[in-house]
Amino acid sequence: MGWFAALVLIWSTTALADTVLEGRVVGVTDGDTLTLLDAAKRQHKIRLAEIDAPEKKQPFGTRSRQSLGDLCHEKHAEVRIVDSDR
Repeated sequence: MGWFAALVLIWSTTALADTVLEGRVVGVTDGDTLTLLDAAKRQHKIRLAEIDAPEKKQPFGTRSRQSLGDLCHEKHAEVRIVDSDR
């Protein structure tokens, strides 16, 4: 049974790759993480790939979060999933 569960987990993660989500950005956690609300009113936590931004409590963390918010908060976004985190 453990083998089957592992196989399903690998398959479902692979199936998410190259999936596109569309919705409105409703929150910005920090300089590389945002929350997307899709048409079905489900929230998705999105971590931006290949972006390294300071965490909230690090120097410039607040400014980094503000900058991402200025760019995308309350705007329509299309997100291409390249990998899935826990």
